[in-house]
Amino acid sequence: MGTRAESRQQTAARVVAAASGLFSQQGYRPTTVPQIAVEAGVSVGTVASVGSKDALFLRSWEESSTAASLALIAEAATASDSVTERVWTYIGHMVEATIAAPDAVRDYFVAYLRASDHAANLGRLNEVGAALRGLFPDEPPEEDSLAKGPFGSPAELASWTIWLAFSAVCFGLAASSYPPEDARALMRAVVESQCAPFEKQGADR
Repeated sequence: MGTRAESRQQTAARVVAAASGLFSQQGYRPTTVPQIAVEAGVSVGTVASVGSKDALFLRSWEESSTAASLALIAEAATASDSVTERVWTYIGHMVEATIAAPDAVRDYFVAYLRASDHAANLGRLNEVGAALRGLFPDEPPEEDSLAKGPFGSPAELASWTIWLAFSAVCFGLAASSYPPEDARALMRAVVESQCAPFEKQGADR
């Protein structure tokens, strides 16, 4: 039983790796399930048992983007004494990556909206959100104006506000409805406004 389960897991990993490589090399639309099958050395039916083309694309995108985000946030943590600049080191990079590949981001949004199960991605988002929260000071600001609310702490609220603003900007860039220079300016303004109350504490970390 264990050997059979391990074999299935290895086959699934091979299919996912093959799909990820093809999506990376030639994009979502030109990639076909038969191509993935040939690349993985399995049948089309085996690929289908692992996931649809959309599901494989979403998994590939989300796993790679999560890994990249966590690595960038780890680098950003030591980039500056300023909370604003730490957060911008990460968010600014993500904005530029989106500007550089609007078609790929558009394909992701389309596949995401067609999918019905986002549980795995929500777990990844929470992981990135927690890492982004880590760029803020450990203690919340003293200002009473920043209430905890349902997010647990002002820093959690600030980090999720920044992330949701970035998600909206990604959508605008993917839809070609938002000029890149406006996207940069808006996200910089959002980061500055959300990080400003934490700056004094950030300097004392």
